[in-house]
Amino acid sequence: MNLYTAIILCALSLPLFSANSNCQLPKNLIHLDTKSSLETLLSYKDMKRNSEQLKTMCVHMLSFDEGQYLWWMVLVYNPNKVKGPFWFLPHDDENTAFDSTVYATQKYGGGFLAVISNDNRYYKGQDPNRNFGESKQTAQICKQQNHPAPLYSKYVFKVINSFRKSNMPYLAMHNNKNGWYGNGGSGGISILKISTTVRSYPSKGVLVGKSKGIRDEDSLFYIAGTEANPPAAKLKALLDAGMNVKYEVVNKKNNDCSMSNYVVLVKRGNYYNIETEHGDILAQKRMIDELMKILKVSPIIEHQADHNLGVF
Repeated sequence: MNLYTAIILCALSLPLFSANSNCQLPKNLIHLDTKSSLETLLSYKDMKRNSEQLKTMCVHMLSFDEGQYLWWMVLVYNPNKVKGPFWFLPHDDENTAFDSTVYATQKYGGGFLAVISNDNRYYKGQDPNRNFGESKQTAQICKQQNHPAPLYSKYVFKVINSFRKSNMPYLAMHNNKNGWYGNGGSGGISILKISTTVRSYPSKGVLVGKSKGIRDEDSLFYIAGTEANPPAAKLKALLDAGMNVKYEVVNKKNNDCSMSNYVVLVKRGNYYNIETEHGDILAQKRMIDELMKILKVSPIIEHQADHNLGVF
């Protein structure tokens, strides 16, 4: 039985992870809730792997259809601090990103929305992070968007904005492969990769190799904007914290229908994406903590892992 069959068969039967009264969905999201059972939620590998941490959180399975796609997404948020930092996880094959975001939600409140696609990066041939385009004209510009997706864009950001504190930026979490193909690696992302539209600002002492922590070429922040140069204060804060930074220059002509491009062009908002190599959870947790310091978000709990993040 695959995940989608399990969701349909098990819906409406058992309670969610938490019975906390703060776990009731906002009225504007109720129509997306599948009321899926605990059994169904645990059939999702990321949920099963984090079941202990999620026992104290609110968990809902959301779903909607648009054209040929029936989208399934897991919404998780902290009942002790519902409004706060809120993350979007578009790729279901990035397990470290999921586990790191559970850590972030437990420690700092807020929550996250994660796309379910049976542990695959794409869903029916569509990259969920290349689907933020609402018109035919936009879809024609975005080579990786198969069809216009006004509902996808609307509902994803409706969820995000229901839990994102108003002074918080839009946040994303990703993982990538070791290195990049231009210098002998296997991935497409690296602080050492040169691009005309994405500028690299490496921190001191970039390391090449597998899971080298925050100095690894694959450990980096993505920020984005329409100006030729990144906001100086934003860049300085990240570099001073020892982070590698990539700045994406976005305009309507090079729009790729990613979340970052949609935030910049449509939402006119502030955006951060944390990237690390698959499996480098210590680096990703450290980067979360550093970003929360920059954003002046205080922990709501002391996390036992805080003192075991290693030397980077």
